[in-house]
Amino acid sequence: MNPKVDMGQIIAVKRFNCYETDTVYSLTQKCYGHILSMFYEITDIILSGKEIPKSDEHWARKPYTRKELNNLCKITPDMPHDEIAKRVKAVTYPSAPGAYIEIDGMKFNYEVRNA
Repeated sequence: MNPKVDMGQIIAVKRFNCYETDTVYSLTQKCYGHILSMFYEITDIILSGKEIPKSDEHWARKPYTRKELNNLCKITPDMPHDEIAKRVKAVTYPSAPGAYIEIDGMKFNYEVRNA
């Protein structure tokens, strides 16, 4: 275990398809299924006394900080439409504050409408 989050040795990787229609929520649900599956696989390895595997994969970038993630929520009037759409999609999650814009010191949150 490494003292910094997402910086330690990678022991296993499972990839799955991401689709244009996926949302942050749908991706987290897919991840949870794969995480549970990997948990059982790694637990079986540990319980059988075998050596924990080591993947050849390495972290490609440093993890985002909370400040960086919070900055993704901020929409500005000068942003192109496609950037705004990407940000809204990336930060919209049930019970999370999500995207917003500030005008004259007032904060307005983007409201997600169910289609």
